[in-house]
Amino acid sequence: MCPNRIITSLMVLMMIFLAACSISGSSDGKSPSEEFEEYRTEGIEPLHERSLELAEMGGHLNSIIPEPENARDYITAEIIPYIEETKGMAEELQDSLINQEIKEVNQVTIAQLELMIASFDKQAEFLELHIPPVSDESYAESEEIYAEIMQIQEQVDEKTEEYNARIGDLEKKYEN
Repeated sequence: MCPNRIITSLMVLMMIFLAACSISGSSDGKSPSEEFEEYRTEGIEPLHERSLELAEMGGHLNSIIPEPENARDYITAEIIPYIEETKGMAEELQDSLINQEIKEVNQVTIAQLELMIASFDKQAEFLELHIPPVSDESYAESEEIYAEIMQIQEQVDEKTEEYNARIGDLEKKYEN
């Protein structure tokens, strides 16, 4: 399992989402260029705070991975609800955005968050199978789940690349 890679992806998602959140409700009467500029630049302070929180969560998860029961509980009680809350906020934001291209970028963020939830669900399953006593069967099953986690992580990475490409296109389009 690569918890650092997953946490890093989650932090990128949070930064994307918070940048998008900062324009919620403020795009009425703004040009697409102005809306994009707000999307790109606003919300620095909340973004910083969320990034710190995610880094702390990732650090804590990494420190308790050797304790599979505690790590599983942390994922299910803290990390997944945090991502689900963020996804709900992103879905609310979707309705407030005006520019279709920015809405499409936000939709990519929602898809990334859905994949992150799926990934952490699978990580919790993986950790469940490593709570003693561990049998040969549970070990074999955990290898299958690990492969699923890696597939989901690849999908998250693809969504991240898609997001970056779309943002790059918008930056070129709305450069002053």
